[in-house]
Amino acid sequence: MTLTLDHVIIRAADPAAVLAELADRGGLPVLAAVQEVGGRHSGIARAGAIDVEVLQIGKEDPPRPYGYGLGFRSDADLEETSRELRALGFPTSAPARAVADDRAWRAVQVHGLMLDPFPIPTSGRPPGVGDKITGGLAGALAKVPAVAKAATREAGGSMVVVTDYEFDAGAWRAGAGHGPDVLEVHVNTGGHLTDWQRVPLAEDMLLRFSDDEPAGITRIVIDGAREPFPVGEVTVEFRARQLSPPPDAQLGRLR
Repeated sequence: MTLTLDHVIIRAADPAAVLAELADRGGLPVLAAVQEVGGRHSGIARAGAIDVEVLQIGKEDPPRPYGYGLGFRSDADLEETSRELRALGFPTSAPARAVADDRAWRAVQVHGLMLDPFPIPTSGRPPGVGDKITGGLAGALAKVPAVAKAATREAGGSMVVVTDYEFDAGAWRAGAGHGPDVLEVHVNTGGHLTDWQRVPLAEDMLLRFSDDEPAGITRIVIDGAREPFPVGEVTVEFRARQLSPPPDAQLGRLR
């Protein structure tokens, strides 16, 4: 099992305004306008190989947007990924299914990697029948708006998920355009730095971890030459990608 960064999540009281700012000041194409999905309001911008999701969740909105979470995809199926994460000491939830328009996906929540995670039942035991029952219930609840809203009344302070798409996500994303590449995503882990070191992340991971304060995603560095701007507690910066010199030039430096 190897996890690759799929999306970052910014929590905000007005996701439409944040999405518009990312598009206007950051040059990020809008992949999905803000809509309600399972009691949450979510909009998505595209940034190279990853998505930037802007999320309104919970009964009480935060005073300012902040870097709420990280989403990954796995090279193993979701059940195997959940099993391996639990074996590594990270409790996971049962898979829950969500639907928006003609798109459907499943996701598991992962605890033990950030402070105050989204309050959903998790387990460290090998996935089994109980998970299947709970997962089916969660999927059913997500289709009932009033119940879904009650289930997301408390948002916690962070979210780490692994997502399995049941549609051609690549083709869907290509329709919005590639957008400028994200070069780095800076994350303060709130004392969980050594835990992240045990997670099997892809070698070309964009994440830069530290245990500084405040906890959460603090900075997103994007390829380009635009002016930096704040999105609440998250700083969006721009930096020209450093291109590798031609092979002959590299050999010349070694001689």
